Amino acid sequence: MSELSYRTLREDVASALRMKILNRELAPGTRIVEQNLSREFGISRGPIREALRQLEHEGLVEYVRNAGCSVKKITAEDLYELYLMRADYEILAVRLCGGAFSPEELGEMESVLADMQTIREGDVGRVVSCDYALHKIIMEKARLPRLMKAWEELNFGSIVASISSDAYQAGLAERQHRIHRTLVDSLRSGDLPVICRTVYDHYMFPVKSIFQDSGLPLENYRFF
Repeated sequence: MSELSYRTLREDVASALRMKILNRELAPGTRIVEQNLSREFGISRGPIREALRQLEHEGLVEYVRNAGCSVKKITAEDLYELYLMRADYEILAVRLCGGAFSPEELGEMESVLADMQTIREGDVGRVVSCDYALHKIIMEKARLPRLMKAWEELNFGSIVASISSDAYQAGLAERQHRIHRTLVDSLRSGDLPVICRTVYDHYMFPVKSIFQDSGLPLENYRFF
């Protein structure tokens, strides 16, 4: 098998497993057995092992000694850390470009927003795809490959954490369009302090609400 086809196979397996986790076909805590996946996908265990390592980097699965691999149970505390880091990365990208987005870039964001309005309730995969596409436009403004890589490794883990409850999934598509509409409007303003504050609120207000709804203490966590 060529290096290219091997890598593509690994990415295909990783993508299929991400969707199973996002759609909760693989629930948090579910054990993942390489041999079973090998039979399911009809491929050797090598690409599966590599795909699982990728998902481990993304925070979707975890390896525990003497227990093997399982879907990670992401806590509210994990969500706080993941979203705080994503907010900081995006604020850095915005600061590096001075909050200036071209008409073409804003047009791309508007296209994503239009796609969001067509998402059927319960189609988590399209919600995730649109979210990724819009935020990627922001991150690409930094033109820093390592920053982009670090952001991408956080991306799926934070999304899985945020949609892990049935209560949060209700009205997910409409809510995602609304909060991203607010974000794009701030980017269109070109006002750097307003944009940075909106990016922070975009991530951290939902986290604060989850803490409050869960009865978790806020005093141990910084919310600006």
